[in-house]
Amino acid sequence: MKSLITVLIPLVAIAILSPHYATEVLAQAKGSEEVERLIADLKDQSWQIRWYSAEALGEKKDPRAVEPLAAALKDKNVYVRAMVAWALGEIKDPRAVGPLIEALNDEIKDVRKKAALALQEITGKDFGEDPAKWREWWEKNK
Repeated sequence: MKSLITVLIPLVAIAILSPHYATEVLAQAKGSEEVERLIADLKDQSWQIRWYSAEALGEKKDPRAVEPLAAALKDKNVYVRAMVAWALGEIKDPRAVGPLIEALNDEIKDVRKKAALALQEITGKDFGEDPAKWREWWEKNK
């Protein structure tokens, strides 16, 4: 019993001190369940967990994450929105183009910048942070 306690106490301490610990572990794992868990974590109360989940989904490049990530472009936290834009650029799925164009209207410059970079990654085009030019191009090239 004593050995079990000596193992559990450090794990509990890590989980308390590092709320994204479980998400980081999941990000390193492979498989359908992990991606689904990361997608679910995009709605967690903790902005840090939402941020790390978006980062992990971008690293995994799983196309199932595109629509949940696109919805998370409206997250209340600026850091999460910026990471979500980056993640969508990493996945490079054309379904993200419309939501990323809308993110070019974000009030925060860093989010707009990350959205523009993601659009460049997905499309190979560069219209900067100009949503009108992106919309015009997208309407012709959907």
